[in-house]
Amino acid sequence: MAASLAPLAAQELRPIRIGIIGLGNRSRNHLDGLKLHRADAPITALCDLDSSRAARVNAALPESAATYTDYRELLADRNVDAVVIVSPNFLHREMALAALKAGKDVLVEKPLALTYDAAREVAAEASRLGRVLAVGMQRRYFPADARIRQLVEEGRIGAIHFISYNEFRGDWNPNSWKFSDPVTGAETNWRYLRKTAGSSELELSIHSFGFVQSLLNSSLVKLSASGGTVHFKGRETRDLSTAIADFSNGARLEYSFCGFAPGAWHNCNILGEKGALELHDNRLVIRSTGAKPETEEFRAAESAESQMYREFFRSVRDRTPSPLNAQFAIEASKLAYAIDIAIIENRAVTAADFTPRA
Repeated sequence: MAASLAPLAAQELRPIRIGIIGLGNRSRNHLDGLKLHRADAPITALCDLDSSRAARVNAALPESAATYTDYRELLADRNVDAVVIVSPNFLHREMALAALKAGKDVLVEKPLALTYDAAREVAAEASRLGRVLAVGMQRRYFPADARIRQLVEEGRIGAIHFISYNEFRGDWNPNSWKFSDPVTGAETNWRYLRKTAGSSELELSIHSFGFVQSLLNSSLVKLSASGGTVHFKGRETRDLSTAIADFSNGARLEYSFCGFAPGAWHNCNILGEKGALELHDNRLVIRSTGAKPETEEFRAAESAESQMYREFFRSVRDRTPSPLNAQFAIEASKLAYAIDIAIIENRAVTAADFTPRA
């Protein structure tokens, strides 16, 4: 039986003490996002394999935190209530499970795990132990995404029938952490390898898939895909893919990803019974039958990470599921898992591929 997330009075009376595992490039956004919450959620522990990196981050904090090079030592720290995991993808499952078992609430970077079954394992453990588990899919808090969700929920364009989404970007950050092969000693950017990243769609596209899932609130029925490594030869993770997905509510998604475009941009067209929404980066066009198009542009007043942490801390204090809960993240991740299966096995993927094994 799953443990209850009933309110914990003692926890409401004191700050939520934060431990961060992983202090690479991505951690900067998390550290900035936590700044506005320092009074109620101080950082009390830091962990990174590079002790000098932990020392640099520690020096910038208003109060010194404990530092570790072994994440298990951080999890044993009684001055840590909640853990933020900002490690490469292949470590998320292992670290999240360990943190949950150590009695910590957890916010883990997406994806929850490299496979569907592993992600479900983490979600089940959080439920069993009664811990708050959130997945860092901060695009929920982008102004344009929030506005589109509002318009859809208000029925502005009616039921959604079709979404066309194109996402283009340049290469991955060349200064990302390098995975050292235990046999050959070769060092490779972790986003280039399947065993450390999973796939490009699981590393990048999952944000867009979360956005789509928040609009459709419907399960995947069937997906076909094509793609590969056409520009960056020799890498394991794809730099190009296209997918068509059908959902149980009758909606269809057409998605394309390119990882060798000059610059970075995306556009999304959402067609409903009564109108359409066209998103071009941060510019939204609202089209309704019989009316002149409306245009809106967006600029964030507060970072997405700061808003993400506000809701996470609310969930921790109230012992309620996070909006970025495991089930939401898993449903979004299904699209990435399905694209990988479809391309590698050269077949259509259906809901049966995600039916729990007996």
